[in-house]
Amino acid sequence: MTAVIGILNKNAVALAADSAVTVSGSNGRKIYNTANKIFTLSKYHPVSIVIYNSANFITTPWEIIVKIYRNELGDKSFPNLKDYSDDFFKFLEEREFFNTPETINHSIQSLIYHSFNELSEMAMEKAIEDYSDLITKSQKERESIYKENLLSIIEFQIQKIKSEEKLSDFKSLTKNKFDEIIGAELDEILETEFSDFNTKKIKAKFSSLIFHYLKSKVFRGQWTGLVFAGYGDDDIYPTTISTKISDIFDNKIRFYTEHVEKIDDGNNGSIMPFAQRDVIDTLITGISPDINEPLFSTFKSFLHGYNDHLINLLEKDQPKLAKEIQEIDINQICSQFVSEIENVKEIKHIQPTVNTVSILSKEDLAEMAESLIYLTYLKRRISSDEESVGGPVDVAIISKGDGFIWIKRKHYFEENHNPHFIKNYFRT
Repeated sequence: MTAVIGILNKNAVALAADSAVTVSGSNGRKIYNTANKIFTLSKYHPVSIVIYNSANFITTPWEIIVKIYRNELGDKSFPNLKDYSDDFFKFLEEREFFNTPETINHSIQSLIYHSFNELSEMAMEKAIEDYSDLITKSQKERESIYKENLLSIIEFQIQKIKSEEKLSDFKSLTKNKFDEIIGAELDEILETEFSDFNTKKIKAKFSSLIFHYLKSKVFRGQWTGLVFAGYGDDDIYPTTISTKISDIFDNKIRFYTEHVEKIDDGNNGSIMPFAQRDVIDTLITGISPDINEPLFSTFKSFLHGYNDHLINLLEKDQPKLAKEIQEIDINQICSQFVSEIENVKEIKHIQPTVNTVSILSKEDLAEMAESLIYLTYLKRRISSDEESVGGPVDVAIISKGDGFIWIKRKHYFEENHNPHFIKNYFRT
């Protein structure tokens, strides 16, 4: 995991990122504090790219991809930041996604295997919860229960994923095309790895689930967040474009632009946290997300309980009043409560913070960005949570006049021992 932030105003955009990267393997998880997450996208122009979540695009490290793109871009520039983003994804396609067809196909096979495995485990866990005498049943009876549970779970997942937004490049994907590309491999995986569950009905439902998943903006397994930040030639004020990218299907990248934050006369300042943002959100909003979410559900539950208690007290002697209390719309009251809390957060915390950000100097922007990443690290450090944020904090400032400036940056080498690196930087 990671913690990344961009803080913008009319003067500049400050970027900060920790150095932690989590590597998972057969022996468990290990955290290294040496990862680079902020890169210049151009050596000559004020644009950058920040990486969070997975450090690889399928199997190729993003650092390699970014640096090859940077070298090919040379001193070429674009009018707007979005043009850099569009050109970068065009570059990925032109270079055949930096992965072999076999590797790309293996990633889809892995998705199929792990998805079905997870669903089948959920079906068996549900059976254990629902049937206390499961162990006494015959093998045939248990398998029947597992299959019924699996069908129910898959159907629920299909309906859930159907309600999600669709990827624009995959709206035209048909089920026939999907079956033509991956249908035979899906059948083979189910037949060889999950023969106990491989009924015609389960296969059809699961195939439908994977089909709708690939069309959706839901990403499972390995995905990466890419944040483009800086200026195009025609941009006076900074912009950030946050994008999520997952894998390849039908020779198209599964990605979408999550948010564009642009500074202008109507938006003088902005704080954009990515990845692990709970500590930053707490500071900005005045309330921790861990408290914010259960607060509303607890309040709603309390009101329903209090309402039921009043009804029980009154329905015998004052049935009319009890009926009136029963007709009170608790959901509307809860909605008003949530609205008022959000209003207080906006007035007391969010807006004053954003107003302050809008007038900060470049130095203050950098200090604030670094401090927020450090606070996230400190929270992980003093809690029982995994220390998935840590290591040196890299900090950069991008401004229209000065371009990309490193404020703090770790190196795996000593600069004074490698003068050739500095000398050759602009030659490549």
